[in-house]
Formats: sequence, C-alpha cells, structure tokens
Amino acid sequence: MSIKFINPNPTANSMLSWLQKCCTDNPEKGANIKSVFLCEYARGIEGKKTAQKRATKIVMARMENILDKIIIDENFDFDDAVQCFEKGSILVKSKVDSKRKSYFCKGLTYIKEQLNTPAIEPQVLLQAYSPRQPVIKKGYVQEQLKQGKKPFNAKKTIRIDKIRLRDRLEEKYPERSEKEIQFILDSQWERLETEFNHTLDFLEKTRRDITIRKIKELYYRLLGWEYLQNDRLTIEDISLNSIIPIVDTRVRKCQTPEERYIKEGEKRDEAMEKTDERLEWLEQFFEDYGITSAGTAQNYIDSLIALSKFYYKGITNKRRYSNYEDIEFICALRVLRHRCAEDMEGRKVKPIVLNYDEVIIVMKSLKADFDHEFYESLVTGKNNKQYLQKSSKDEIQRAKSLQKFLMLMLLTIYPPERQRTLRELTFGKTLKFGIINEQGFFRELDPFDYQNNEGMYFIDLNPKDHKNGNEYYQDALFNRVFEDGTCVYDG
Repeated sequence: MSIKFINPNPTANSMLSWLQKCCTDNPEKGANIKSVFLCEYARGIEGKKTAQKRATKIVMARMENILDKIIIDENFDFDDAVQCFEKGSILVKSKVDSKRKSYFCKGLTYIKEQLNTPAIEPQVLLQAYSPRQPVIKKGYVQEQLKQGKKPFNAKKTIRIDKIRLRDRLEEKYPERSEKEIQFILDSQWERLETEFNHTLDFLEKTRRDITIRKIKELYYRLLGWEYLQNDRLTIEDISLNSIIPIVDTRVRKCQTPEERYIKEGEKRDEAMEKTDERLEWLEQFFEDYGITSAGTAQNYIDSLIALSKFYYKGITNKRRYSNYEDIEFICALRVLRHRCAEDMEGRKVKPIVLNYDEVIIVMKSLKADFDHEFYESLVTGKNNKQYLQKSSKDEIQRAKSLQKFLMLMLLTIYPPERQRTLRELTFGKTLKFGIINEQGFFRELDPFDYQNNEGMYFIDLNPKDHKNGNEYYQDALFNRVFEDGTCVYDG
C-alpha cells in the first residue's frame, strides 16, 4: 500500500521530496518514518506546541510545507536535525521516545546514503576486469539427423514378473503342490539375488553407487527380455551367467604339442561361436527394445563388459594381459561399442568454428588475462555503494593464459616455416622473450615483469633444432599493429 502525501509535487532536493522517496523505498516502515518527520521534526522547526492530540489535514499540510522549504545539500546539518526532532518530541509528548527517534534516524540515514552514493556511469563498469565470462559466446550445433523408425513396442517396461514366474513353474511341475511351487520360487529368487549381490560387490571397487544401481537395472531388463522372448524358460533357467558365454580357453595336461594346439583351437572356436550367438542376441534386444541412441547402447555394452570381467576374473591370464584382452567375448563387446558410436545416432554435435577476427579477439583477451595480477569485480555494499573488489590470481593461472596466447599468436600472426618448430617449441629454449641491446646482442627478459614492456618474442633455433644446415637462426616477432590501433603484445 502506497503512502500518500498532501503535496504530491514537492520542491526538488527538499526534505519533503527525500521523505517521499524514503517512504516509497521502505514501504514496511514508511508510515512510521513519515509520522515522526511530520509530527516531532516539523514541530521542532516550527517551535509551537499544539493542544490537539491528532493533527488535522490542515495541520499536516502546514507541516509538509515546512519540510518542503528545507533544502538538503552538502551544507545540511544532520546533527541539528536530530536536535530539532528532540525539541519537537518534548513539545508534543513532553519526552523523547527512543523508538520514534530510531525511525527518524533511519530516515536521516537513508538520505545520507543516497547523498553519498555516486552515480555510476556506464564507463565505470568497464574498469572491472574478469576473464571468467566467455569472450565470445559460441557453443555447439546439433546436426539434423534422420530419425529411424522405432518399433511399436519401443521403451516398454520389461521386468521379471513373479506372477508369470509362478505360472511357468506350475506348467513345468503340474504334479507339485502350491506350497512346493512357492518354495521353488522363493529359493530360486533368493539365488538370483545372491548372484546380483556378489556381482555388485565386485563392481563397487571401481564404480560409484549410482552407477551400480543403473547397471543392476540394466541386468534386470536383459534377463526380463530373455525370459519374455522364450516361453520355455523358468526362473530355474534365469541366471546372470546365462547372458555371458563363459568358455575357459586354458589347456592343461597335454601329451604332445599337436594335442595342445588341437585343444586350444577347439576352445577358441567354441568361444567365438558362443560370442557370435550372444552378440546376435544383444543386437536383437536393441532392435526389440527400440534402442537407437549410441549412448544407451554403450551403457548396456559397458554393463556386460563389467559382468564378463566378474566371471572371467579367474580365467584371464593376468601375467600376459592387463585388461582381459585374451577374452573373446570382452574383445567383441569393445568392437561393438565402437561400432555403435559410429553407426547409431547418439548426440552428434559439432562445435561452431570461430572466424579469424574472433580468434584475434580471444587472443587479445588471453593477453589481457596474463597482464592482470588480480581478478576484479564490482560489488555493492550494505550502504548501497559500489566498489572494486580484487581477488588474487596465482602465477600458474597467468602462465596458462600466456601459453594459450603464444600458441594463438604463432598460429595466426607469426606462423613458423616448419611444423617441427611449432611441435618442439619450448619457452626459454626455442622461444625467448627479450630485446636486442645497443651492441646488437640479445638480452633475455622476464615476461612476468611489467617493467619489461619493450621486450619481444624471438624464435631462437640452434643447428640441432632445424634441418637447414649448421646456421643459427633468431627471428624477432615484432609487435604487429591491428587496424583498430591495438597491438599484439598490448592485448
């Protein structure tokens, strides 16, 4: 609710105009502030005592007229205003009310802060330097891809249903009683949960809890899909190792080398055959479940790789292979994972390329970041004043900006004649910062020292750093001036 005054158009910079602004900016306490200014303070200035307990509209208009004649400027005495308020309090209530005095002081404080807060011009904001915001806002653009036709039952929920499990057990064991069927169901379900727990305990060593929960959900979907696809399966046939072809290719106790080669070949053929069957099974699952995203397919493949490592951890030859490279099924899953990344849609995005002028802007910003020892920001304090706040920046942060600046400078402004020069560029060895003194000798300088503002960068190559004979090369990278008047080294 707005606070109304009898005089809506007070004199500029008058006490009445400041009072109206204060009441507008402080609506919760505005009525109290208005009351103390028009009652005690105006009475103190007028110096007259009234017999009326409540001020009439005519009296309020007279009080506003008194405040409208008081001009607030740099010569205004705030201490004298407090004395006037105390004088008016004695005239009105024969005492100084501390609570009402606090409202009056709040009004005076508001006026002081407004008078002492300088107007911030737009160019002041440019003085705060902070490279944390992007210089050029360019992100990524997603390619428009043709969406393949998904199956009708895409993304359906497939989980192992206990009711369906019981029905199949009753079909398999018609002679068993309901209690016996329930016992088989509970024992097999407990077995399945134990398998899950052992597998997940193995995964806890290298994965986060949230990842393990997602993997468990994927295992349930794979088992549920296999169960729904094959009507002859019961819960007795469901197992985590049923979706992983486990073939031990190790050969022991052979009489002759020929016998060993034959057994190894047979086991390898068996592993390849079962791997192919299981990959066809997985691809059929992708098709039936409507998986067209590379990321989703890779999640399933990663979960199967993790499960395979659990079952093959005692079979793989850890002395010769560091990451199950001797396991046929795991190698095939890795190939399938790579193929899914290339063939499936996924989230294919490409970066928006910067043009030459934009690269120059980024290069200049990196140089400016290196030149500043502090990050700066404009902060508004409690008194509504704005001031420049600096946060320290260590030398490593500055060195990173200098490194990026030098790479962009060499790629855009001073490209070397040979790629080897850029590949093997080393600051302090083949790239130096310094000046040529009056005697014509090179003197190296520290680029971190602001007093060395006359230095330049030099490509410094010894005979072993190039293939152009036994000559010594030292090429100066002069301070190029751009069309807008800025220079390379000046940022």
